[in-house]
Parts: sequence; structure tokens; C-alpha cells
Amino acid sequence: MRIGVDIDGVLNRRMRFLLDCGSEFCAKSGKGEIQNLKSPHVSEIFGWDKQTRDEFWYEYGALQMFVWSAQNYAAEVIRKLRQEGHEIWIITGRNNEDSRVKGMPEGATWEDTTKGWLAENKIEYDQIHFGLNGIRRSKGPFCRENGIDVMIEDLPEYLEGFVGKTRVLIFDQPYNREVEVPNSERVYAWYDIYSKIQKMKVDK
Repeated sequence: MRIGVDIDGVLNRRMRFLLDCGSEFCAKSGKGEIQNLKSPHVSEIFGWDKQTRDEFWYEYGALQMFVWSAQNYAAEVIRKLRQEGHEIWIITGRNNEDSRVKGMPEGATWEDTTKGWLAENKIEYDQIHFGLNGIRRSKGPFCRENGIDVMIEDLPEYLEGFVGKTRVLIFDQPYNREVEVPNSERVYAWYDIYSKIQKMKVDK
């Protein structure tokens, strides 16, 4: 099978980052508090305006994007899946137009920085595609056009774009628990993903 894998919230610890670092920023700055865990957007989680959100992102964004390690067992499971003959396509909304953050090397692009993080965390893949954030191109049509059999995704706005042939594994997060999309199944950890994909092979 050809398996699509998102990065933020699936490969990395995005929600843990938002809660831990957002709470620390609130305590130190006196701005905001946890208000809405049904949103994936940090400004809505903490009730921040755009300026406050941008201040937070500049100071802390490196932790999510290229400092903190990948989710437990992500590299191990992906390696096993590739050894069993599956293709792994990293499909992300990240792109070189995203805002820079403190600690990002001068002249480094987000694409290069992301590839470096994947290598450091021993995340193997066959292809990687950037900029699938709905502005120029959406993940749903991209997956259909490129024969992605299974997509592992967390963000509600992306999940709702998957209809048709691509099966979706919804990586469980507080902000997507009310989302229901056709041909989908919820997963909770990387070895849970492995078990679900093994079962798909049996079911075929």
C-alpha cells in the first residue's frame, strides 16, 4: 500500500507542545489561559490575538518544528512498514513561506529544516511533499491523484477533504474527536497504526 503520513500532530508531539509551551507563555506573559481544546489553533486554545500568537510562535516554535523528538515508536513502525513493502509518503502543509522562529539557522528553509528533523529522528520515507495546506492545493485531491491508499492525519480541516478512494486513519487529538469522515478509523498510537494497517492487509 501507499501510505500518506502527516507531520504536525501525527509524527511530532504538536498537542503536547501547544499545551505545555502555551501554558508557560501564558504564565510568564500574563496573556491568556487554556480556553478551548476543541480547536487545533493555538490562538483559539488560549484566547490570543494575532500579535500574541506570533510572539509565542517566534519564541517557542522551534520546539515543535525541529527540536522535540518524534512520537514514540513512529520511526520503528514506519521502518517495519517499509520493510513489508509499503511506500511511505510524507504529506505536509509545511512550506517555505511559513514564519521563521527563534533558533532557526540563518538561510535555512523550512523544507530543508524539516528533512533534517526527519533524518535526525530516523523517519524513513519514499517521497515527501510540502505545501499541501489548502491554500494552493489540498491533501484530499492530492492523495486521490497520487494513489494514496491510506492517509494518517489529525487536522479537522484536512480530514474533511478526504472522500473517495483514500482511507483515513484519524490520529486522535482533542480537537478532532467530533469529526466524522467516510472510510475512516481512529488511531491512538503508532503501534495502533501498525495493527490497523496489518488488519487492512488481511481484509483485502
